[in-house]
Amino acid sequence: MVKKPIRNLHSTKPVPPRFCDVIIENDKIFLEKKIDKNKYEKIPWEDVVFQVEAAKAVNQ
Repeated sequence: MVKKPIRNLHSTKPVPPRFCDVIIENDKIFLEKKIDKNKYEKIPWEDVVFQVEAAKAVNQ
């Protein structure tokens, strides 16, 4: 398993703020967001891609 932070690379802060983490488990990819102390929400990457593609289609 690999867990890496996803940061706002356009931030002017010395250390860009973390938005969420990407988790790679075998061949599955997830985004994980901390929602409270010791509470996380994890969603499959495919769900993110599906929703972004749907939003792009509506925009055209």
